[in-house]
Amino acid sequence: MAEAFKKSDVEILVATMHRDTLDFLVPMFPFQPFYNYNILVINQTSGHKLLTSVHPSVRVINSFEVGLSKSRNLALENTTGKLAMLTDDDVAFTENFDVKITDGFNCFPQMALLRFKAATFEGNPFQKYALSAKNSLNVIDRLLVMSIEIGLNMQLIRESGVMFDTNFGLGSTFPLSEEPVFASDLYNAGYKMGYIPQVIATHKALLDSVVMPLEESYRIKGAFFKRVFKSKYALWLGIQLLHHLKHNEIKPKQLLSFIKYAQRGRQQYLQISK
Repeated sequence: MAEAFKKSDVEILVATMHRDTLDFLVPMFPFQPFYNYNILVINQTSGHKLLTSVHPSVRVINSFEVGLSKSRNLALENTTGKLAMLTDDDVAFTENFDVKITDGFNCFPQMALLRFKAATFEGNPFQKYALSAKNSLNVIDRLLVMSIEIGLNMQLIRESGVMFDTNFGLGSTFPLSEEPVFASDLYNAGYKMGYIPQVIATHKALLDSVVMPLEESYRIKGAFFKRVFKSKYALWLGIQLLHHLKHNEIKPKQLLSFIKYAQRGRQQYLQISK
């Protein structure tokens, strides 16, 4: 029988930019000092603004690349934790979040990825979540997954060979959807993913995707649907258009325009992927 995971097996992989002090970690860990946790900070920066750490539990890599997915991949390549938690520099963790992660993977040791819950700073669910645990993620679950909800079993992640697609995510050609692409690739590689209805992190209510113009969102969706669904691109674009029509975010007379925005992204992705 495999040895149970412990809190010390969790490493928190933080993506940040242009930092020269660890002070930003303080509000992220409101219940204990940040140096009580194993943390790997990927600081995308320039040569004149470097970050260092005096805490043995907090490691820092200064990277001179740009792009969130590149940051995530560098963290995955360098993590020493048996369990890894992806996060950004603007979240605050809930009390005992590391216990929730280890308990989750001890219940589901066969899972490469576990999705947990996130909440707003006001305490509201970040999105609609299932009430009970799941031993698999369906296609909608995979489409909605966010990095601040994710825990990873690094042995299985390394076995899978799956990394983040650097064409997606902030700082790339398609600055959204890197997490659903990652989850879809894991699924297609035959690895298991599950869900635990426990809140592990809090975040401001609005994401970048909410404030992004819908036209730009459809350009990215066009690339994403082609990347993930391939020959079913048109089906999923139609589902997305119907959703926005139903909620009056798109008017019927705008349909052709939004199809063209998506087609533009699809063509850009096809060019990049050649």
